[in-house]
Amino acid sequence: MKTIILLTISLLLLISCNNNSQHSVEEEETLPLGMEFTIPESVTEVSNSWAITVNGEEKKLSWKKLEVWDILIDVPLDAKADYFDKVWVGMLGDFKWYKLVETVPSLDTPVCTMQTKQLEFAAKEFPNVDFVVISNDTPFALQRFCAANSINNLQVFSDARTREFWKQNWLFLEDYWLLTRAIMIVDEENKIEYIEYANEVTSELDLMNALAFLQKTVQPEE
Repeated sequence: MKTIILLTISLLLLISCNNNSQHSVEEEETLPLGMEFTIPESVTEVSNSWAITVNGEEKKLSWKKLEVWDILIDVPLDAKADYFDKVWVGMLGDFKWYKLVETVPSLDTPVCTMQTKQLEFAAKEFPNVDFVVISNDTPFALQRFCAANSINNLQVFSDARTREFWKQNWLFLEDYWLLTRAIMIVDEENKIEYIEYANEVTSELDLMNALAFLQKTVQPEE
């Protein structure tokens, strides 16, 4: 009888240890990715002279690449929402002063998911700057993504309905009819002061370099 009791206690302790170990791993894996980065003090010059590729295969943009001092053409965009009657329309011009703008084909990809989480953390460091993400996802998919990933500090918009933002600003890949991946910093007049294209669409943008530029251009509030 004593042997059975001892075996039972040992088994319960073993299960408890395993559960605690699993819980710790899960907590570690779900730490915000943004906590892991440090904004560099210097800014590296960006070159956008390379071709846009997808898995190494060159893809054509709609016309040309945007450059510093180009002005983004402002068009209506659909905000993330739960239901059809909850969708509201916004524009970049609604957000005054400086804005960091990221365009993505879809937030529901590994690279976009990771960098959106990093932007969510970075936005807290720049409370006087609006962080705007523009995607080809529907407003409803964006709402689900943001809810599932605790995205609360980004302005997230869909260009799925009209596709006018990508058309007017030459930001779409003709082979896929999707937005290309790029990151921009624009002033209150939507004039581009910094821009980087993801030369390989499936690779990361240099988010840290963009934030270093933003740090030098717009000092965050204390």
